Formats: sequence, C-alpha cells, structure tokens
Amino acid sequence: MERDDLIEILIEIRNLLERIERKMDEIAGRERKRPDIDPLALLELPGSLRTTYMALMELKEATAEEVASVTGRGRPSESHYLNTLVKMGYASKKRVGKKVYYFLG
Repeated sequence: MERDDLIEILIEIRNLLERIERKMDEIAGRERKRPDIDPLALLELPGSLRTTYMALMELKEATAEEVASVTGRGRPSESHYLNTLVKMGYASKKRVGKKVYYFLG
C-alpha cells in the first residue's frame, strides 16, 4: 500500500471517529436532561432512589441532610442516592458556599 493510500484511510478513520464522538455527546446530553419525568419511569427506579426522589420532590430544593431528615436515612446514604439521581438525569445540584443543594430537573 502506498503512503497516499494510508493517509487517505487515516483521514477517513479520523472523520468516522469525530462523527462517533459527536453522536456520543448528543446521547450523553439527552441522558443528562430529562425535562418531564414519566411516573412509570419512577416505578422502574429502585426503592431507595424512588424514596429519595419523592423526598426531593416534596422539598423542591434541599441538602442531603435535609433529604435525610425526610427519609429517616443517614446523610451519607442520601448524598449517594442524590448523586446517583444527578448522574441519571433525574436531579441537578448546585454548590452555595460549602453546601450542595439538589433539585429536580
């Protein structure tokens, strides 16, 4: 195979990888943003996450400690569940000073 042929193949591979990366970014963006939560989707969540989600829905915006006071579980557990909901796209978080506040959306 000649040098020019190899360069052409490499350019095609690079273009393909760039298209794949753009598609993955689109998919990741969709997974992070779930504007409307289907009630049936909530039923698919494990009970621990569903309990945390329902407490956050009641509180509107809260720290892990505040959610823990509603669920009766420990703050470290709620922090883990809340961060899991954030990763799944069911919740968001923001830092205000030293505290982290979680909210739906």
